[in-house]
Amino acid sequence: MNSWRDDVSAQAQTQLDSLLDSALSLAQRNLAKASDFDPFAVFLSEDGRYILVAYDKESKGKPPSVETILVNLLDQLRQLERDAVCTAIVLNSRLEKERTDAIEVRLEHKAGGSLVVLLPYKRALFGGTTEYGQLKGFSGKRLVWA
Repeated sequence: MNSWRDDVSAQAQTQLDSLLDSALSLAQRNLAKASDFDPFAVFLSEDGRYILVAYDKESKGKPPSVETILVNLLDQLRQLERDAVCTAIVLNSRLEKERTDAIEVRLEHKAGGSLVVLLPYKRALFGGTTEYGQLKGFSGKRLVWA
């Protein structure tokens, strides 16, 4: 079975790994502060900077669906795709089978390669620390550079 790494250059692998580390780090910092986080996107620019893209919360009322959030972040990333080398969309997901939450990171590189990474976690209780499980990776679908 082919890995996503078989389809991209060594440079693209390094860029995706670095972006994943940055995205997970930001999500974990947010979880440490509030035991939750708002969805966000981040991309690596052509000049090597990491740029955060926040979910646009214009609408008031009931919380938006995950699909609505994903579409909003994708629209923003598509507008910035000329300046981006690779992108990550970060969501707070629920793994029903494992009965735990997970940080979900959807990564994509303009040169090819797309994957979804899940980092399961158990929320901190009463001042404790958040416990993290093992990273799980899966091939993803190209959405930004479709």
